[in-house]
Amino acid sequence: MKILCWNCRGVGNPATVREFRQLLVANVLDIVFLCETKINSNRFQRIRSICRMEGCLAVDSAGKSGGLALLWRDGLDVLVQNYSNFHIDSLVRLENEDVLRFTGFYGQTASRLRQQAWDILRRVHHKVNERWIVGGDFNAILNLSEKEGGRSKPKVLMEEFCNILEELKLTDIKPCNGWFTWTNNREGDRLVKERLDRFVASDVILDKFPFLASYVVRQSRSDHEAILIDTEGSKPNREKTGHKAWFRYDTCWAGEQELKDLISSIWEKEESNMLAKMEMTRDKLGPWQFSRFRNLKYKIKGLEKEISRLMDGRTDDRTACLLKQARGKLATFMMSRKSTGRLGPDPSG
Repeated sequence: MKILCWNCRGVGNPATVREFRQLLVANVLDIVFLCETKINSNRFQRIRSICRMEGCLAVDSAGKSGGLALLWRDGLDVLVQNYSNFHIDSLVRLENEDVLRFTGFYGQTASRLRQQAWDILRRVHHKVNERWIVGGDFNAILNLSEKEGGRSKPKVLMEEFCNILEELKLTDIKPCNGWFTWTNNREGDRLVKERLDRFVASDVILDKFPFLASYVVRQSRSDHEAILIDTEGSKPNREKTGHKAWFRYDTCWAGEQELKDLISSIWEKEESNMLAKMEMTRDKLGPWQFSRFRNLKYKIKGLEKEISRLMDGRTDDRTACLLKQARGKLATFMMSRKSTGRLGPDPSG
């Protein structure tokens, strides 16, 4: 099972909706938790439809701040237990009939609201009889290694977060890639990076899913990265996908001159009948799309690595500028991938 959490900083923007949809396509997600949607719940059904998710529960924003949403794919049995401005709690029935509890969480920085949010997690914990995963933007760090730049976080707040996790018997799941998940995008020595977004899980989750892994998913437009947890994350995958298994023509290809030349060379052959030409076209387009998708994928991965290097590496006067440039390039490639990503699974496995 794959669960993604993202502080999207407003999902009413068409560009953010496109990026969100690309996240769904690229990662084949089962459940998504969004915070800071900044829209009312009645507007979210349209976004659910655009992103082709079967189930959705959205919590209204308070004006232009807040707002939560939990979405899940078709065929997944999800039962929402309760929700507030800070969380959405759900039970998920897995294929083997096991039940997993997932709570999407949005922590607060204001002292009064922060305590309310922690108390909500405590109340959920009292009801937990299942394997439990909590994920989202906690707006808190565990220690100083999770912050770079700016003023030091008060020790009492870090201890408070550590104590909450200990009280609820939850373990921090450190990501396999990346570290910091938020930046203020300021120039020079005003740049601040923090690890605000994370997954935490009960010990029985770790026992049940020995290959469980968490990842940072770099974004092109938001100051928050998305985070993903995969219960089979590090399990070896021996399945391979061929060209034909994921071939499908897409109208967006019509503007590709290379494709036009390829099709013309086939249809100009006089010795072949129409059915033969159609089969030849299909046989040629599969590898062409495979190659195009693979090259685009490598470029996107390269930019994601560059963003990770800038986010997690040493900060200097040019970091914010280079980060902005890399995110801009990533947005361009993501737009190019918008249609190719619909074609099926990643051809490289």
